[in-house]
Amino acid sequence: MNELEPFRRMRVNWSGALARLGPSRPSAVPVSAGRLGLMVVGAVAVIVLVALLYDARAIAWTHTLSPAVHGLFSRITRLGTSGWLLIPCGVVVIVVSLGDWRRVSRASAAAWWEIATFAGVLFAVVAVSGIVTDIIKPIVGRWRPGYVHDGVFVFSPLSLGGYSHYSFPSGHSTTAAAVAMLAAFVPGVITIPVVALAGLVALSRIVVNAHFPSDVVGGVFVGMGVGYVILRWARAAGLLFVDRDDGRVRSRFGVLRRLVRRHGAGALFAALWVALGRERQSPPAA
Repeated sequence: MNELEPFRRMRVNWSGALARLGPSRPSAVPVSAGRLGLMVVGAVAVIVLVALLYDARAIAWTHTLSPAVHGLFSRITRLGTSGWLLIPCGVVVIVVSLGDWRRVSRASAAAWWEIATFAGVLFAVVAVSGIVTDIIKPIVGRWRPGYVHDGVFVFSPLSLGGYSHYSFPSGHSTTAAAVAMLAAFVPGVITIPVVALAGLVALSRIVVNAHFPSDVVGGVFVGMGVGYVILRWARAAGLLFVDRDDGRVRSRFGVLRRLVRRHGAGALFAALWVALGRERQSPPAA
C-alpha cells in the first residue's frame, strides 16, 4: 500500500463528512451577549458566596472523615481525569478516519461515522472546557487547601508552573460537568447515572483535599457552560443530534441501533476490520 494512502483516506473521509454538515442555524448561538454577561456575573457571585460560607468549613470537615472514606473517594476522583476520555475518543476518530468505507455496506459505514461523531463531540466538550480551565488557573493563582495554613483566600495571580497554586477552578470537576452536560442534553437512560457519578467526582475533589468547594463550583460552571455552547453548535450543525417534528431533540444513532439489532456487534467490528484491511465484506442489509 502507498505510504501516503492513510493520509489520502483521512482527507477524503473528512472532506465528505464536512460536506454532509448542514449550515449552522441561528440556534447555534445559545444566548445574547448581554444575557451571557449576566450569567457570568451570577456565576461569579455564586462562587464568591460559596467561598465565604463553605470553603473553610469544608476543609475542616474533610479532616473528620475516616481513612476508608478518603480511600474510596481517592479512587472515585481518578474518574475525573480527562485522559480517560480524550485518548479513547481520539483513537476512535483517527481509526474511523483511516477506513476505506467503500469496502463495506453503507449501513456499516454510517454506523461507524455515528460512533466517530459522538467520540469527536465528546472529545471537543472535554478538551475545550479543559483548555478554558487551564487558562483560568494561572490567571487566578489560588493556592490549594493542602498548601495554605493561614486562611482559604491565598492567591498568586498570573503565576505559571505550579500545581500548588492552580486550585481554581477544579479541572476534574470541569471534565465531570462537561460529560454530565452531554448526557443531559438529550435525556435518556444513562443521564441520571452519569450526572450522579459526575457529582461524586466533584465531591471527591473536596474530600481528597485537592480543592475548596468554590473551586469545584467554578469547575462545574466552566464544564457546563462550555459544554452547552459546543452541544448547541453541534445540534445546529446537524452533528450528533436531530430535531424532531415535535420540537424535541434526539441523538443521531439510528443506523447504529438498527445494524446492531439485526446483525449484532460482531458485524460492526467485522466491517471496521474490512474497512481498515484488504478483504471485502458481503454487505449486510441496511
